[in-house]
Amino acid sequence: MTRALRCAGITFAALATLTACGGRPEPCPALDLIPRVGVSWRAESLPYDAATTYRLCAAQVCTTGALQAYGDQAHVSLDLPESFDDRTPQLTLRLSDDSGTPVLNAARTVTLQQAEDGCEQALTGTLQLTADGELKDVR
Repeated sequence: MTRALRCAGITFAALATLTACGGRPEPCPALDLIPRVGVSWRAESLPYDAATTYRLCAAQVCTTGALQAYGDQAHVSLDLPESFDDRTPQLTLRLSDDSGTPVLNAARTVTLQQAEDGCEQALTGTLQLTADGELKDVR
């Protein structure tokens, strides 16, 4: 075998190995495929309890549920459909007391970003609810 042929074979093998194994085989890990928006806040800084319910919307997509606290943090989130393509949706949060009376209404535009570089499917956005009841960007 000639030296040129051996070099070409080695170069081809190296390129094939680097191209096949050097990059990510799929665009995103399976767990990151869910586009999601959320709002979090310090549970003790706002007067909401276990009887509080929420309604969280991004554009026209909404979810409701009971408020959950995790240690000193409260967090609500909304999984967006795969077809959701608005990169800057209006996010609205309504908290209601146990009788259903709204005790907080807040809204703000959120900029959705890729959860991981190269993951167009995994757009996420998070806002923080401040002690004065305003939504602010956490970036």
